[in-house]
Amino acid sequence: MSSVPDPRVLAPRYAVPGAIFRLKCAMASNEATKKADAARTPARGAASTTPQRPTPPARPAPKRTGPVEFFGEVRDEARKVTWPTRKETTITTVMVFIMVVIASLFFVAVDQVLRIGVGLILGIGA
Repeated sequence: MSSVPDPRVLAPRYAVPGAIFRLKCAMASNEATKKADAARTPARGAASTTPQRPTPPARPAPKRTGPVEFFGEVRDEARKVTWPTRKETTITTVMVFIMVVIASLFFVAVDQVLRIGVGLILGIGA
C-alpha cells in the first residue's frame, strides 16, 4: 500500500477530477501575473509624468450666411422632401381620429371600473 492518499478521495464530491490541478495552475498563473505587473509599474508615490496630449487644431469659424441665402437653402431642401399625397394624408388623419376614439373609450371604461372599486372599498355611494 502506498502512503500517498488518492487526491480524488480528499477532494469534495462535486469536484471534477483534474479540477484541483486546473485550480492550482490558475492560482500560479495569477501570482505570476501579479509579480510581472508589479515589476512593470513604478512604486507607489513615485513621480510619474504623463505625456501631454497635443492640442487639437483650431476649427475655422463657420461661414456666415445671410437671410436670402438661408431661405434659398431651405427652399432647396424642401424640394428634396417626399410629400404625402392627398389620399395618404386623408387615410392617416382618419386613422388618428379612430385611435383617439378607441383610447378615450378605454380610459372611460378603466375610470368607471376604478370608481366603482374605490366606492366598494370605502363604502361611498352605497
